[in-house]
Amino acid sequence: MGNEFNYKSKGVRTSDPFPKDSIPMHKINWEVSQDRCVISLYTLKFLEDKKYDDPKYELGIYAYDGSNDYLFNKNLNEISDFPIVFNIKKYGFDELKDTAKFEVFIFDPESKRRIAETKPIKLVPNNTIENLLEVRAKDLGKRIAQVDINSDGPVLFYNKHYITKRGNLNRKKIESIIESDPVFMCAYFPEALDKIFSHAFLKKSKERWAKKWMEFGKDLVPGAFKDINSKKIDSIDDLENYDDFQDELIKITDAWIKRFDFDKNLFSKFNNENND
Repeated sequence: MGNEFNYKSKGVRTSDPFPKDSIPMHKINWEVSQDRCVISLYTLKFLEDKKYDDPKYELGIYAYDGSNDYLFNKNLNEISDFPIVFNIKKYGFDELKDTAKFEVFIFDPESKRRIAETKPIKLVPNNTIENLLEVRAKDLGKRIAQVDINSDGPVLFYNKHYITKRGNLNRKKIESIIESDPVFMCAYFPEALDKIFSHAFLKKSKERWAKKWMEFGKDLVPGAFKDINSKKIDSIDDLENYDDFQDELIKITDAWIKRFDFDKNLFSKFNNENND
C-alpha cells in the first residue's frame, strides 16, 4: 500500500510557482458527510484520458481552514476501488471552521510539486442547492412544481395533490420526481434556476440569500457574471433582454446539470425505456 500521511500547520498552504493543470469540477464526483469529517470521492473522470499515468504520481485530498489542515494521499496506481474515503477524524481531527475547504490534486511526491488541482471546494455536504432552496408542499392544480421568490429567498413548491385519470400521485412520488428525476431536472429546473439567479442578481447587494446564490453560481462557473454590467439594469425584463446575462444563465445551468450527471441519467432513462 502507498503511504498515507497527514500534517497540521498554521500556514495552511504555501504558494506554488509552477504551472499546473486545472481539474474540471464536472470530472470528479464527491460527497462530504453531514458532520464534515468524511470526504468521499466516487469518480475521478479526469484520470480516464491517462494523462497522469506516471508510476510516481499520487492523488491528494487536502482539507483546511485558517488554522488547521489535513492531507490524505495515495499512489494513483493503487486506486482500484471507489469510493476513496478520507476520514479526517482518523488524523487527530480538530473541528474545522465554517470557512473550511478542500482540494483534490495530483502531485509528484519527490518534488512535492502539484501537477493538477481542483479549485477550493467548500467542506459541506454536496446538497448545497437543497440548503439554498426551501421546499414546500402546496396545491398547484396540474403543475408538478413552481418556484416563487419571497423576501427570504426562493421557494420550490411541489404539488401535494396531483390528480391524474388513473388516480393520485402520492406525495412520496412527487418528492422523488423533484429530488432526482432527470427529466424534471433537465427540462423544468433550468428555468427555475434562471428565475432564481435573475432575482439574485438584482438583489445581490441587499439580500443575504441573493449573495449566497451568487456565490453558488460562481462555484458552478468560476467568474460567473463578472463581466455583466449592472448599470441601468433595474428589472427582470432588463435581464431577459440582456443577451450576455442570458448566456451566463445557460453556462450555470449546464454546469449544474453536468455536476450532478443529470444529462447522463436522462440518457440512461430514455435508453432503458426504449429497450423495455
